[in-house]
Amino acid sequence: MPPHAGACKRVKVLWLTSSYPRFADDSASIFLRGLAQAITRQGFDLHIVSPDDATVDPTFEQQLMRHHRFVYFWPKSGQQLAYGSGILPNMRARPYLLLQVPFFVAAAFFKTWRVIRHNKPDLLHAHWLFPQGLVAVALARFHRIPVIVTAHGGDAFALQGSVLSQLKQWTVKHCSAWTSNTRATANTLGKDGKAPVIIPMGIDYPAFNSGNPRLHRAALNSDTLVLLFVGRLVEKKGVADLIRAVHLLPDDLKHKSELWIIGDGTDRDSLEALACRYGLSDRVKFHGRIPNQDLTDYYAAADIFIAPSVVDGKGDTEGQGVILLEAMASGTAVISTKTGGISEVITHLKTGLLISPEQPEELKAAIERLMVNSDLRQALATAGQSRAQLYDWSIIGERFSALYRQLTGSLR
Repeated sequence: MPPHAGACKRVKVLWLTSSYPRFADDSASIFLRGLAQAITRQGFDLHIVSPDDATVDPTFEQQLMRHHRFVYFWPKSGQQLAYGSGILPNMRARPYLLLQVPFFVAAAFFKTWRVIRHNKPDLLHAHWLFPQGLVAVALARFHRIPVIVTAHGGDAFALQGSVLSQLKQWTVKHCSAWTSNTRATANTLGKDGKAPVIIPMGIDYPAFNSGNPRLHRAALNSDTLVLLFVGRLVEKKGVADLIRAVHLLPDDLKHKSELWIIGDGTDRDSLEALACRYGLSDRVKFHGRIPNQDLTDYYAAADIFIAPSVVDGKGDTEGQGVILLEAMASGTAVISTKTGGISEVITHLKTGLLISPEQPEELKAAIERLMVNSDLRQALATAGQSRAQLYDWSIIGERFSALYRQLTGSLR
């Protein structure tokens, strides 16, 4: 008998996604990289179909998984739909990008079709309902492959036009299984169809639990309290409300605080102008994009992490809030809003503070409360850290792997 006879074959999984890190320090959909690494550690062969970009490093991660990038516009430098602030914010900032959508969908379809023909995957897993979910279900029905579709938030809360809603419902109805990061995300699609499997996105808990709190505080006074925001600078993140809340703080607290804003996006210029207009240029520091592996030290240095998410003009909001989990793992007290699926991550007055969205006065009161009450701040931080352990990729990866095995009949 051959040495490997009788052994289970490695199940081949093909992902479809509209965003994936393009190089080692890229933060685009960084949570998918964490999940991908967890899946490969579980013994699956992973292939990923994702959009091309001028900054793609062709050698990135190829030793762990196989990447298949699709070109959707020429010249390549004109591919502006994916990445950056995200597809929806990009189109709002530059409406002409709507013209690239048909090319994007067609390119994703034909690239995926070719990859299926040449690699014969055992399972398809589409991230985001549209267009990847629609493409995956259409192709899976033709090739008779089981398919999982995952809703991450923006695809569920936004994209609510009648035709798009019908396409999303068709996708959910005809996939083999679908997952959602929170119950709130799932509920936007109604409760009449196939029941979702609720599996949140995770974090690298050991990494975010081991940041150096002193590294970025060396130049600060010992009594300075650091307020921190991390994320894309787009409408749904609510950063304008955070700047207004800092402006409303009593002068003594304002002068002993410093707000660090990490991230970039279409709203950065207007947010910098707002901070300047409020006379906060010396209190608000815009750090721009920072590699994910370097964020651990910023989280650890902060006293309070704030994610003032809102529902934007297109109905989009926070599906889960992975950045909150990163901050909690770092031992930092968190404040956020009662939007999307955030309340499934944070329990008010136990693992953080939750306030109403678009209420700078209420946000200011929550910040002030934690600034003056170090005991409450520490209690929330400690409880939050324990909660965040449940979202480590070792746990979340096993939950996805179990679903993969169930659909493929694999014993791995």
